[in-house]
Amino acid sequence: MEIRLAFERYFLQSGSKRAALYDSLRDAVRSGQLKEGERLPSSRSLAELYGISRGTVTQVYDMLYAEGYIQGARGSGTYVAQRIPYPSAGLERVEQPSERMSAWFNRLEELKADKEGYPPAAPESRQAGRSFGPQLFQSGQTDFRLFPVKEWKIALHAAVRECMQENLPDCYREIPGSGLFRLREAVSAMLYRERGIAASPEEIVMTSGSKQGLALLVQILAEPGRRIVLEHPCYGGIREAASVTGAELIQAAVDENGAVPGDWDAAIAALTPNRQFPTGTVLSAERRKEWLAWAERRGAIIIEDDYDSEFRYSGRLGEPLKAMDRNGRVVYLGSFSRTMYSGLRIGYAVVPSWMASRLAQAKAFYEPYASGQLEQMALANFIAEGSYAKHLRRMKRQYKRRLAALHRGLDELEGAPFRFRPSDAGLHQYAEWTGSRDHYDRLLQGCRNRGVAWHDGSGYSAGEPGGNKDKRFALFGFAHLEEEEIGRGMQAIAEQWNGLGGNAGGSRRA
Repeated sequence: MEIRLAFERYFLQSGSKRAALYDSLRDAVRSGQLKEGERLPSSRSLAELYGISRGTVTQVYDMLYAEGYIQGARGSGTYVAQRIPYPSAGLERVEQPSERMSAWFNRLEELKADKEGYPPAAPESRQAGRSFGPQLFQSGQTDFRLFPVKEWKIALHAAVRECMQENLPDCYREIPGSGLFRLREAVSAMLYRERGIAASPEEIVMTSGSKQGLALLVQILAEPGRRIVLEHPCYGGIREAASVTGAELIQAAVDENGAVPGDWDAAIAALTPNRQFPTGTVLSAERRKEWLAWAERRGAIIIEDDYDSEFRYSGRLGEPLKAMDRNGRVVYLGSFSRTMYSGLRIGYAVVPSWMASRLAQAKAFYEPYASGQLEQMALANFIAEGSYAKHLRRMKRQYKRRLAALHRGLDELEGAPFRFRPSDAGLHQYAEWTGSRDHYDRLLQGCRNRGVAWHDGSGYSAGEPGGNKDKRFALFGFAHLEEEEIGRGMQAIAEQWNGLGGNAGGSRRA
């Protein structure tokens, strides 16, 4: 079934595919082009016809249903309503307040629609000491029981005393948007010692977490008409930040050697070379050189998100692109939210000297004075006194044992067709599901009913060209779990799979 709509005309007017589909369908109903009771195409058909996601079509159908233009239920088809809200002739279109939103916001709305069609994430596992649903293998969690609460309290109290010895408002005003200078000094020394990155405090801008750093960078570097290269699959935060700029997105495939370089005419490439998210692969030394050569040749900037680099349990960390950069083409991002605790929204960007004042200016537009001043003061002392390094060593000892327990559990997981390449770093293990989508979805839901869940990684391809909604990937978090909890969780997964009658040869290493 195919219908002719004025989709292209409305798209040229609004720049939003969602708004164009909504306007063209509604006006086709109002004008009588689509007759009362006429059956409409399925969401899949319209998505394929206009090159948009099914989630966007579903969202538009829901809006038209709520306004009385269409009727029907899922499974029985969708039809033009028998009595539409307005007569078909002689009415001018009345613009609704919601239609006055900017192109930026429309792109943000489309991101939400693009995420539909994937298994929903499990609810947040803990909040204020309470449990909310299945959480066992949820990724991105650390074990707060290992956090040195006493030492951190001492650092915070010292920061409060320091401020109280001065005039408190003056203490707050002295911290610029780029962050406390003392903290930038501590980060500079830490990066040189741990990662071989030589950066002065003036080349470091503190942020409210890595996502804010990503968002600010693409805002000052990208715009409609420019192109951004993203890994495929990739962290949803960078895809969202890049999408709302209106820039064209290009995907770089990821294989066992990391992101595959090309010769794109692009302004930015966003990479996670030291532990690719979500797959965990490491960018090879040869490809690091190729990416740097590409950036120099094209005059591009590489945003290097050093995701989870602190958590390597064996071997040597790969050399950061920033440490290899000799031409000011790399921006390096890091965060303390994982290594300390999620509520500490402090990250940092290490930028070429020519960009430092520009990034600080962009950040100051949203935050004229740095947020979390006391925490910045405390963290500076915490790092300088060696407490931070001691805390990291303790975490890594514990997490190494827990990761080994997870690998044993996956090796012994009979029946369920997970394929994985054992990781020696990070806070999760990535695994590809080689069975059917239906079996995966049933297994995941059944496990959640038993109080066991993992983070579904399928959505990290959502909204990208070539994304396959039938492929399924799992991220097994382990850092927050004791070894016996990991064993019990794996046993529950095996029992649930066997209860579904599964038999696909078992989990195996890639």
